[in-house]
Amino acid sequence: MNKLRQSLRRRKPAYVPEASRPHQWQADEDAVRKGTCSFPVRYLGHVEVEESRGMHVCEDAVKKLKAMGRKSVKSVLWVSADGLRVVDDKTKDLLVDQTIEKVSFCAPDRNLDKAFSYICRDGTTRRWICHCFLALKDSGERLSHAVGCAFAACLERKQRREKECGVTAAFDASRTSFAREGSFRLSGGGRPAEREAPDKKKEDRERTLSGGSQAEGLE
Repeated sequence: MNKLRQSLRRRKPAYVPEASRPHQWQADEDAVRKGTCSFPVRYLGHVEVEESRGMHVCEDAVKKLKAMGRKSVKSVLWVSADGLRVVDDKTKDLLVDQTIEKVSFCAPDRNLDKAFSYICRDGTTRRWICHCFLALKDSGERLSHAVGCAFAACLERKQRREKECGVTAAFDASRTSFAREGSFRLSGGGRPAEREAPDKKKEDRERTLSGGSQAEGLE
């Protein structure tokens, strides 16, 4: 009888996946829209990548940064409809100030539960850059979801201001991923600029990946 009681005491609560916690996800979405959503993270840094999207691209970037042995920076990641900001937790310096419209892809790491990355184009060099993080208290999946909420809020606000906005987005049921088509930029005549023709096979392949967030036609 004593052994039975001890075994019951040692039993851990059943694991509940992030996607099965709607109250938590709803709170993040509300915070994103209010501009109060933040996560304690360790900023691993950024590296140049060859592709604008892909979970494997983000995962390779995380591996590369960890192999470099660089010291990560304890920071706070702020997520809002305006963009992603990374603030040094100690010095309060602004390390990253990224507009959400320029993010081409974001995803949690399938190998590291705490890892999260996003890809954007550098405004000066026009190269693709991947920024990588390790969440301190949450999961990479939760951070990815927050970025998806930020994009949704940004898109809604943009469409209210510009009726001819040529951007659309398709979200899955729990908004753990989103796919974007079109450009936020308008041509001189006030009409949406034409987006580059996507690689259809690559697009379809990327959309089958779960947990990732991708964007197209950002230029």
